[in-house]
Amino acid sequence: MRHPSTLPPQLLHRPFSTAEARAAAVTRGRTRARDLVSPCHGVRTDSTEPDTLLGRARALATVTDAVVSHLSAALLWGFPLPLASAATAVVHLTSQPGHRAVRRKNVAGHQQLLAPDEIVSGAHVRCTSPLRTWFDLAGLLGLDDLVIAGDFLLRRRNPLSTLQALDAYLHGRAGKAGYRKATRARALMRPGTDSPKETELRLLLLRHGLPEPGHNVPMLDETGGWIQDPDMSYEREKVAVQYDGGHHAEPRQRRSDIFRDERARDAGWRVVVLTQWDLTPFAPGLEPTAVTRVRAALLDRGWTPEPAPRSRARPRTDHPADRPPS
Repeated sequence: MRHPSTLPPQLLHRPFSTAEARAAAVTRGRTRARDLVSPCHGVRTDSTEPDTLLGRARALATVTDAVVSHLSAALLWGFPLPLASAATAVVHLTSQPGHRAVRRKNVAGHQQLLAPDEIVSGAHVRCTSPLRTWFDLAGLLGLDDLVIAGDFLLRRRNPLSTLQALDAYLHGRAGKAGYRKATRARALMRPGTDSPKETELRLLLLRHGLPEPGHNVPMLDETGGWIQDPDMSYEREKVAVQYDGGHHAEPRQRRSDIFRDERARDAGWRVVVLTQWDLTPFAPGLEPTAVTRVRAALLDRGWTPEPAPRSRARPRTDHPADRPPS
């Protein structure tokens, strides 16, 4: 077996097609050596390379010239996705009109027009832009998950886009497949969030008739000094809502959280600390404890619920045109 260094320099440390190997005068026997593997038909790469989505997408792009899109692009950008969607081994590739959709094992091929600003060329692959990726998710995700992905797009730290850019992009997509659901999600999206769980909790509270909280609004003391930026808050009632994920169980973080909450209470705020357990009902039909606890805190601080509207048929979440084909 020959060492990988015997390959031509232009083929080292990257996937290469069998056509490239022939052009570089690499023998058929060399391409079948054990130090090389075939991540997809017609491609060879170093056997020490880990099997990752990026690696598979890079190998496929080598022989198809397609653009990584949809769920695959969302994972590369880091969008939070439902577990079932994030665990898929299928690579989504989009081909431009005039080129056939890719038909290969473990590939979901699409054919649609992508404008130049909807394609981002990375160091290893080309994929759809964050805005185009989010829009394409409208045909694959439910409304809540699309809102969660949209809030990630506009997150407080290192956002992938801006609200102004999103609105301009949606204006240009009017009438396209997925547009209705995307605009409904846009109405529920809020810039400046820090985690998907914040969005999930906000949607849960709104669905149960509670007022919309502010996100990461600075909490100040009587002298105007900064105390903290609670995950969510109701300034008029002085109720702060904190969602503590798994890392908050670490001793150092826990001490910091206790100090955080004590300062808020000293400033006259009521603090409601929630975890994943509070978001999930104990049994079907029961109200999540997150809703019960936040409502109790608001009522204790003088909040008055608005009168319930007259009952009427609940509108469908998804428009038929936005549902993926069965």
